Amino acid sequence: MDKIINKKLNIIEASCVLFGIVCLLVSATLHFSESIWGYKVIQDLIGLVGMIAEAVVVSIELMLFHLENKQYKFMTVGYYIIELVCIMFANALVPFMGLLVLTVFSIGKNVYRVLNVDSIYRTLGYYELCKKFGIKVKKPRKARVTATRRKTVTAKSPKRTAAAKEPTYA
Repeated sequence: MDKIINKKLNIIEASCVLFGIVCLLVSATLHFSESIWGYKVIQDLIGLVGMIAEAVVVSIELMLFHLENKQYKFMTVGYYIIELVCIMFANALVPFMGLLVLTVFSIGKNVYRVLNVDSIYRTLGYYELCKKFGIKVKKPRKARVTATRRKTVTAKSPKRTAAAKEPTYA
């Protein structure tokens, strides 16, 4: 996968995680403040925006999971199980602490993905996926190898005289 595309996807995912959690927390806070006029509509709109942001996160996660090598797919599944267990324990200790754990795990995972993009993903997997879904994306071109011509320097040889005359001895 291309490093630039991977970096952009991970930045979008991390920002959507943060934005979605903030929207859902604001929506939950508005649930208890009935003094604001039209709070119900605002609460529903902010909650909807937060859910859309989290849907973007899930779609990016699924796409990146699809592009991973086999060994990293098993590691990713194990990572999700560990993340889920940590979130459950954190929520059992302190309410809403799971959101902080989710955010920390997500950012850590994105940093790891950006640093190890060459070993995690297939080389041109992103472009194959775009081709499969009919999205037109230009593949990066390989640097062309140009044939270099050697400059041949001809050594100057002494000029031959046109028919060197032999001396006549008679």
